[in-house]
Amino acid sequence: MRSLPRTAWLVLAVALLLPACAARRRARTPAEPASSAVADIAAAAQAFLAALPAEQRSLAMRALADPERTSWAFVPGRYAGLELGALDDAARARAHALLQALLSERGYAKTTAIIALEAYLREIEGVGGRDVSHRDPERYALLVCGEPSERGAFSLRFQGHHVSLHWSFCDGVLAGGTPHFLGSNPHEVRSGVAKGQRVLAEEEDRARELLASLSGAQLERAVIDAEAPNDVVLVPGTELDALGAPRGLAASEMSVAQRALLRGLVELGARNLRGELAAAELARLEPEMGSLHFAWAGSSVRGRAHYWRVQGPSFAIEYDNTQNDANHAHFVWRDRTRDFGGDPLREHLRDHAYAHAHGAGR
Repeated sequence: MRSLPRTAWLVLAVALLLPACAARRRARTPAEPASSAVADIAAAAQAFLAALPAEQRSLAMRALADPERTSWAFVPGRYAGLELGALDDAARARAHALLQALLSERGYAKTTAIIALEAYLREIEGVGGRDVSHRDPERYALLVCGEPSERGAFSLRFQGHHVSLHWSFCDGVLAGGTPHFLGSNPHEVRSGVAKGQRVLAEEEDRARELLASLSGAQLERAVIDAEAPNDVVLVPGTELDALGAPRGLAASEMSVAQRALLRGLVELGARNLRGELAAAELARLEPEMGSLHFAWAGSSVRGRAHYWRVQGPSFAIEYDNTQNDANHAHFVWRDRTRDFGGDPLREHLRDHAYAHAHGAGR
């Protein structure tokens, strides 16, 4: 039996997602409202789109079935959507209002600080006439997939160098806030007016606090390698299984105080989201808190290459600082079942891989 063409599979993805939204709607009690946060976000997205002329709106929007919905990257480049540099003042203000509706104050501050580092990199790397046009704080693009509405199914992506943030919504709730990636180059600014700035400071410092609290026996289990990997494992194109079975020190082997520090690492990604969204994500992950593992690789000496991760049954958080003489950090949060809002097409193909491979079923 012939395989369906890619376009047909993408249409099937939406066909699967929209009934799921409808089923959730029927399951709600009449008194249960849609999240006010999602209503605010949908309104902010609508306002952003309304501020655009038709040609720009067509760049900013894709169908929910478009493959860009499940695409992500964090290297310098030009990405689908509408770049900040293409916006007039009114549209730019609405783009930032949308980001502020999606992110916490802390998350928004980190994101905009990372964008600002592009200008710093352009200055220090452009010596001698070197082409540094790719170091551009205007090359960050907003992409809307689907029609934003309080009860609808839609997704939002904000992406550029060292930023890849994704939100998927279905029937008034957050269906997924991952992949969630932030990076910082440099990790610590060592010259200029921003000297001493560390955008991802807490991502390093909180993990070091947990590491320093470990006893000798605990440390032996937590450190999984004397050398840190060159990057996080869960880069674009990988799934959570790339990490293998959980390694490191189990939460069950930690003291109450250490488990609180471990929880703080889990909160790092979630707390970048708007408060209501963060609370919902943390409540969802609560049953996994007792099953987490903390792993460290590389040096424990500040300023040298290091890596850590927290791994649970359904999600993982990674941080590395190895490149550029350990002054270039990456942070990523991935979720096995909720990346890109759960991606019904991916789940369907995974669950029916044998049938498709043998021509039995669709």
